[in-house]
Amino acid sequence: MKKKKLNNETNLNRSRVEGLLIRSLSLYYYHDIQNLSNDQLLQRAWEKIQRSYFDIYNLHYYRLCRTAFELLLDAIEENRLVTLGLPRIRQEVLDYLETRKQTIEPDYEISLALSSELGQVERQLELANYQLKSFRIDFNRINNLVYPNQPFNFETLRAEVKRLKFQDLTSKISLKKQELEQLINTAKERLTRAERYILEELFRKHSSILQTNNNSNVERLNNNNSNVEPLNDDESNVERLNELKEILSETLTQEGLQILLNNQTENFNLEEHLNNL
Repeated sequence: MKKKKLNNETNLNRSRVEGLLIRSLSLYYYHDIQNLSNDQLLQRAWEKIQRSYFDIYNLHYYRLCRTAFELLLDAIEENRLVTLGLPRIRQEVLDYLETRKQTIEPDYEISLALSSELGQVERQLELANYQLKSFRIDFNRINNLVYPNQPFNFETLRAEVKRLKFQDLTSKISLKKQELEQLINTAKERLTRAERYILEELFRKHSSILQTNNNSNVERLNNNNSNVEPLNDDESNVERLNELKEILSETLTQEGLQILLNNQTENFNLEEHLNNL
């Protein structure tokens, strides 16, 4: 029958301690490690550490080992250490552990740190090279789709992509204009002749604001804020725009007017995109 691990009197995380000792001191050779009491586990670890030494390339294992010892020492009464074959006080045990690792001179420690950083940079470069190769593969795949059986040529591919974008934007602009015209015609059916002139003036003012490329004013207008405070030379256009919206809102509502202006803005942005190709 297996012994029960003596963890009930402490908050010791035995699984963690065992894992630390297995990784740092290779205590997995003791097949009954899980059946040992805390006292017995500390004895085995102490026997093993006296035959072990951590060189500069394995100092991370030393840190794991020291953590395991600190946890075990916290879980065991100090007056029992001598009876287990260890130094009489906890600090003496930890001081002995310090002698089991290789001392590093400050200059050499800096050298190790720089070496570690260099290794990280090299790994980042390897990753960047891998990503670059992936991009080239993707470009070649796109090139093969556009120009089958022809070698990759970036300028030729860019020109073809530009041509396709031009066709796509031209089609979108045409559809957006038709949509805007339909919305305008539907709105005019609800307006008197005088109000239709006001609606046309509204679009002219809004177009003027868009042409100034004042993104701050455009964004605030598109937020359906009838009390927009102008930011610069567009002041008169913005104020007049708000007045016209207020007049027409009695018939078309602020929401309906904003849909019209948003559509005009979308159409303007598409045309700007097309012009910048």
